[in-house]
Amino acid sequence: MISRRKVLKGGGALAAFAGIGLPGIARASDTVKIGLTIPTTGLQAILGQTLLNCYQLAAEQLNAKNGIGGRKIELVVEDNQTTTKGAVDKARKLLGQDKVDVIMGGIISLERAGTLSVTAKAKKLYFYPTFFEGGECSRYFVATGAIPTQQVDPVVPWVTSNLGKSVYILGSDYSWPRKMTDAITAALGKAGGRVVAADFYPFGTQDFGPAFQRVKDLKPDVVWSMVVGNDGVGQLKQYRSFDLKQPMVGPADEVINMAALPKGLAAGTYAPQSYWMAIDTPANKAFIKNFRSRFGEERMLNSIGEAAYNGLNLYALAVEKAGSVEDDKVIAALSTVEFDAPQGPIRIDPSNNCCVLNSYVGKCAEDGWHYEVTKSFGQIAPVTPDCNLRS
Repeated sequence: MISRRKVLKGGGALAAFAGIGLPGIARASDTVKIGLTIPTTGLQAILGQTLLNCYQLAAEQLNAKNGIGGRKIELVVEDNQTTTKGAVDKARKLLGQDKVDVIMGGIISLERAGTLSVTAKAKKLYFYPTFFEGGECSRYFVATGAIPTQQVDPVVPWVTSNLGKSVYILGSDYSWPRKMTDAITAALGKAGGRVVAADFYPFGTQDFGPAFQRVKDLKPDVVWSMVVGNDGVGQLKQYRSFDLKQPMVGPADEVINMAALPKGLAAGTYAPQSYWMAIDTPANKAFIKNFRSRFGEERMLNSIGEAAYNGLNLYALAVEKAGSVEDDKVIAALSTVEFDAPQGPIRIDPSNNCCVLNSYVGKCAEDGWHYEVTKSFGQIAPVTPDCNLRS
């Protein structure tokens, strides 16, 4: 394994996105073009800016050193509008018109699926930063966010031991919450728990009263929410208005809470993530300091942004190891590099192109914005019984 610290040495003035030719990898141009598909409008716009900022930070830090193998990074940014059509159209533009070397980004499943439908057919690499339901098995798809065996399987036994054994689930009506519900149900069965009911709501739902009335009627020990984006903000406010006593486990994070929630509203809720700002490592302290110096001292970070930052750094390491931006050569090198990420060391498992990463339960502090690390499960391998890219 080689690390970012071993590969990138020396300085050089910051020339972000410029084409300064330096000795390095074999190249047809003096830049490495990275296409970003970012939801800066639509349902997930609440998370899109942080995602973009983390890619920009990684690119600027690399460019301030030696770029990627002597080539400066050029980011080409497109708004996928949090829609399937937007994701497809922007992926086609990035590959066909902009001629990018790799595509990165996207948040919810429909963005991922739309982008991958283009990149896989073109045999071009796509790095996806968001925790998701799994199920993708493509040589040209790389996931740097958690899958259920990392975000559900270690967490559910902790939930049954510390919060309760009966769980009510509500989620947005798309593939991530539905498939995660299957994973939670299976994990609860193994841990002696059960799902009492699960309800799914279309994007744009404003009234979650029926769900919380069911909670009052069914009296579960725990409410597990997978309502996403701006809809999740509304459902948390309504959860509080119903004065429910059950603890909530959900996908919220410090970015959402600070941007959209009144002080204290999310206090006491839990979330399973691969990254929290409270992680006490030198790499994380530097990550937060550099991010805030660049984008504002009050800005928050989350696991999706950290996974984006990690993905660009892993790609840079693999390109340097391969000596090329050719996709197949980068893929071959990818599993041989390791990055000292803010969450801790990470790497890509060559059997499925998913990330070996850390798993944590965070509990929202009294201010309703920050999270404390309640439980660390350590580094967890991404187990995918239905995908083996080595075979």
